[in-house]
Amino acid sequence: MSLKSWLQTRIQYEETHCIGNVVKELCDKILSWVESRPELECEYDEYTLFSMFSNFLYQRVHVSVSSEFEPYDEELYEYFSLKFSQDIVDLFMGFKELTRSYNLSLFHKKDVSLDLQEFLFDHLLIEDPYVDSDDEENNLHSSIDD
Repeated sequence: MSLKSWLQTRIQYEETHCIGNVVKELCDKILSWVESRPELECEYDEYTLFSMFSNFLYQRVHVSVSSEFEPYDEELYEYFSLKFSQDIVDLFMGFKELTRSYNLSLFHKKDVSLDLQEFLFDHLLIEDPYVDSDDEENNLHSSIDD
C-alpha cells in the first residue's frame, strides 16, 4: 500500500475521518508545542511538515523501516534530548491517547518516544544554547575599540 493510500484509509467506526486526518491533528500538536517553546522553531511550513511527518509515520509504523538516525550535531542533540525529553515523552503519550481514541495503533507497537525525538531534532530549528548574544556584542565592541 502506498503512502497516499495509507493516508486515505478510513478509520473504523468513523464516517468522515481517515488516517491523514489524524496525522494532521498530530502535526497540529507538534506545531502548538513548538510555538510554546521559544528555543524552537519549525523549519518548514505546515503542509511540508505534514508531508514529512506522514512519510515518517508511514515508514516507521506501516512499513516498519528501522531508523538510521545520525544527529548532524552530537552536542546539540544531547542538549535537545536533555532539555526536551520530558516534553517529547508527554507529546508521545498524548499521541498514543489520541490515536487510541480513533482505534489506531500508530504509536502502540513501539512503546518509546525515541523515534519521535529523532524526527523532531531533524526537522526543528534549535536555538544554539552556547551562544550568548550579550557576550557576542561585548566581544564585537572590544574588538572594534582595540
